[in-house]
Amino acid sequence: MALDFTEYFEKYEAVVAEVESVFKRFENDVPDLVKCGKGCSDCCYALFDVTLVEAMYINAKFNEKFSGLERSSIMDRADKADRQIHKLKRKVYMATQKGAPTSEILMEVAKARVRCPMLDDNDLCSIYEHRPITCRLYGVPTSIGGEPHVCGKSGFKGGEKYPTVNMDIILDKLLNIGRELKEGIGSKYKELGEILLPVSMAVVTEYDAEYLGVGGGAKLTVPREHAERELGKEAVEAMAATARKEPEAPKSEACASCTQSKAACESCGESIVLGGGKK
Repeated sequence: MALDFTEYFEKYEAVVAEVESVFKRFENDVPDLVKCGKGCSDCCYALFDVTLVEAMYINAKFNEKFSGLERSSIMDRADKADRQIHKLKRKVYMATQKGAPTSEILMEVAKARVRCPMLDDNDLCSIYEHRPITCRLYGVPTSIGGEPHVCGKSGFKGGEKYPTVNMDIILDKLLNIGRELKEGIGSKYKELGEILLPVSMAVVTEYDAEYLGVGGGAKLTVPREHAERELGKEAVEAMAATARKEPEAPKSEACASCTQSKAACESCGESIVLGGGKK
């Protein structure tokens, strides 16, 4: 029997509606500063990950909309983007191992430009109606881990005070939906709801019962060559060797090499909100 994710997709769409409402407030309050519009694809080259529920939602909408040559073309672009992202992750990982300053590493990531596989030949988003939340907020001031971010093509200037969207709060909401999904389907993977992955990998992954750890014989069903690019050959071999032991959710290389406690992934409870000030 096919798994039904309707409940979790509806919760995700509720978060999307909130985000759209927030963006609309910026457009109404400071229209001269928000420069987003048809033809601008700056955010389509930004490097970011999506949560489990968002990845599954994008994947489902992609599968509904595309078939044939058009689907194959996007899958090829996704594979190309995934290779680029993997190389960057390896570079970041090596820099971390060598003790490079965090600020220097983050700056390197911020400068990275990887073309989104959903960006078509006319520089338009192929899944615009179902694009990720990060894309929906790219053109307005945001805060991630207490650090401010703003699109360089917008009218917002560094050093000025503006209403700011706290992305950590949104991330918490999405992770919570992922945790609920994990519990709801009875996944064997303890950390399934914590998964973060790029859009390129979200597109090529098959979110079936085996991948999600539901039922007997649960296992990772991402093609081995793809997993080796993302995690490294040694990591994949280690996962295969321990597959019959305590199952774990598949992780990205960035998560696997992180030395921070899980508490670092949670919101600290102090947030910057629209209207300014702390909450």
